[in-house]
Amino acid sequence: MTLSCSYNKTISYRRERVLVLLTKGLKGYQIATELGVDPATISRDIQYLSRESSNNLNSMVKESLPFMYQTSIEGIKTVLNECWNIYNNKDADNEVTWMNKLNALKLAKECNESLFKLIAEGPSLIYLKELEERLERVENN
Repeated sequence: MTLSCSYNKTISYRRERVLVLLTKGLKGYQIATELGVDPATISRDIQYLSRESSNNLNSMVKESLPFMYQTSIEGIKTVLNECWNIYNNKDADNEVTWMNKLNALKLAKECNESLFKLIAEGPSLIYLKELEERLERVENN
């Protein structure tokens, strides 16, 4: 194992410990004391972890957002379909009261509102994503 590889593993291990201690609510100076390193080192580690978290989140959003958006819309459509089945009493084995029907209508209304909001916001999200990608390309050049 090379010296560089060993050094990188040491830094990675320390940063993992820093992250664990941050989640336990410790402050930077407390983490520095706990790990026996300079507070400036911990400050740099926290900055690094923050940048990495941001990069990971941005990447996850870019990759997952369209899929999650579509599955959300399909899920709302499924709930909406079930609301109408309850309202129309498609399942004759169960007695559906007027209260059940009114609740189904209320949920159908909420589903339609959610669906409208998702569809209305979709183009804005796509445009924003395109702008972010163009900005990233400009920054990289």
